[in-house]
Amino acid sequence: MGPSISINNVSLRYENNIILEDISTVLEAGQCHVVMGPNGGGKTSLLRSLLGLTPFKGKINVHWSDKKGNIGYVPQKAAFEPSLPLTVLDFILLNQTRTPLFFNFNKKHKAKALQQLARVGMEDRALLRMGQLSGGEQQRVLFAQALLDDPDLLILDEPTNGMDENGVRYFESLIAELVKEKKTILVVHHDISAVRRLKATVHIVNGKLLESGDAESVLQPTKIERLFNHYRSNSANIKSEVA
Repeated sequence: MGPSISINNVSLRYENNIILEDISTVLEAGQCHVVMGPNGGGKTSLLRSLLGLTPFKGKINVHWSDKKGNIGYVPQKAAFEPSLPLTVLDFILLNQTRTPLFFNFNKKHKAKALQQLARVGMEDRALLRMGQLSGGEQQRVLFAQALLDDPDLLILDEPTNGMDENGVRYFESLIAELVKEKKTILVVHHDISAVRRLKATVHIVNGKLLESGDAESVLQPTKIERLFNHYRSNSANIKSEVA
């Protein structure tokens, strides 16, 4: 069972720029939660705060039902040098065993790596170099890597960026499968139609938490323009922030 997460009065500033202000909510255990909002609204900053990668004010508590489980994370994107001799299989094996690539991996390690790649439809690309893949294919490999330790909490930052339709289908199918397993999933997403298909709890963030609820009620056509164009009064003073 995945954990619940309580976020209490979380605020974040970069110098004089207010990025997040008094965010408070509870992410229920064993569900898919999607964070949406306009560019520069603080979505990624909220995820980074939860992961302990960015200092913030307030409290974030992860409540495990029993013992602490594993956490999987997929960043917004990763860059791989095309000439780097690191194959897709090498990348998964390296993350699976945490041992140098010049060590010989046994059949069990390779079988598990190929199994994870098959879950995201990338088994047939296993011997290609990571740098040869498209951005969407790289995201699928990163997703496979995040699933290696069977995480109970999975945090995904724009995981479908650059994915083709086939990749998006694999992603949505896996999310549905993980929710059935009572994993807790937190996703930053921008595609309204895709989020509706996920049947997730949606949290609209633009500096503040504007609204939370099921996708059907939050993403009503009459609300979308207001929620996604709700610019903060101090937005002119905000120089930059990762979306």
